[in-house]
Amino acid sequence: MSLTCVKMSEDVWLTCLTHALSTETEEIMGLLLGDIEYSKDGNVTALIWGASPQSRSDRRKDRVETNPEQLAAASAQADRMTASTGRTTRVIGWYHSHPHITVLPSHVDVRTQAMYQLLDSGFIGLIFSCFSEDTNKVGRIQVIAFQSSDGKQNHVTGPIALSPLNRSSVIDLESSLSSSENPLLTSGSAEVDSHMQDTSDSRPVQGSAKSGIRSVDLGGFFANADANYLGQEQGRGYYKTNNIQNAVVDIDPMDMSESMQEAMHRSNLDMSGAEYVRKEIPLHVLPTSSLVNLDSPLKSFTDLQRVLYEEERAAYNQAILQTMRDGKVHPLSFIHHTSTYQASMCKLIEYCLSPAISALQDRLKENEVRQC
Repeated sequence: MSLTCVKMSEDVWLTCLTHALSTETEEIMGLLLGDIEYSKDGNVTALIWGASPQSRSDRRKDRVETNPEQLAAASAQADRMTASTGRTTRVIGWYHSHPHITVLPSHVDVRTQAMYQLLDSGFIGLIFSCFSEDTNKVGRIQVIAFQSSDGKQNHVTGPIALSPLNRSSVIDLESSLSSSENPLLTSGSAEVDSHMQDTSDSRPVQGSAKSGIRSVDLGGFFANADANYLGQEQGRGYYKTNNIQNAVVDIDPMDMSESMQEAMHRSNLDMSGAEYVRKEIPLHVLPTSSLVNLDSPLKSFTDLQRVLYEEERAAYNQAILQTMRDGKVHPLSFIHHTSTYQASMCKLIEYCLSPAISALQDRLKENEVRQC
């Protein structure tokens, strides 16, 4: 049975978003801990109150992989949370980032999600799209929760209106958030109603030299072809907050130029024969106390800093071993790898550790004020 809703604690939200913003050139990945709740009215809700950031075994721009040992470690972490909270905790989802690309899952993401769902039908996937800009060159962060469904069974050929104003269950945040405000550390809510067309896996088309017609001149053709090709998808997402109204905005209309219409058309053609398709799930971000009682709610956030350090340290050690000959390393290679490692450490301190310390100090001051 597929999920009808996802509820995530604000501390896990902070951990995942911070992890996604830790690197601009590579994807990151982590696991989500919680449980599945079945209600009498038939609704199935994924409750997420823990995160396990993963160290990457393969660091690339367009993919991310982890070691199986880390998956076992996440299960052990879930068992410890079960013992400490008295509530069943297990691995129920995963998250990863899409730097500089669309928030929509690629065909690989959808297929990977489908494989996870073979083990657990309630498994959920989250994607954090960051370091992107809208048509007005304004940076923004988008988040989507999704599952996979049988594409061949659910594919319906019916007319739709190809409009740039379509919306999906995508949370859209301004990326220029002030660190002093710490809006992600406050509890509360906001509502977002958005729908986006699937532009994943879009590829440019070269014009035909024989016909002499440029591809950008075929915008009307692609728009009409898509209108008669796909079934309409509708979705709503809810994300409520009291203190971050300024941080939540509606998605700007997509750039529906001829080239964008062409890319959408080609993506739709690829999706028509896909074995699995995405199903967007509404996402709610709630105070941690409303989901579970934790002794250390920010433990996932603090563990993230250790994971980032260990990941850089492991990459440095691996680079040294790869350049070692007869137990020795060439001085120039050693200087190069060491300087690169030190530069990474400086970036980690500037972009991750210092903001994390400031955020935790602000949280401590807020707690002291509340107790007065």
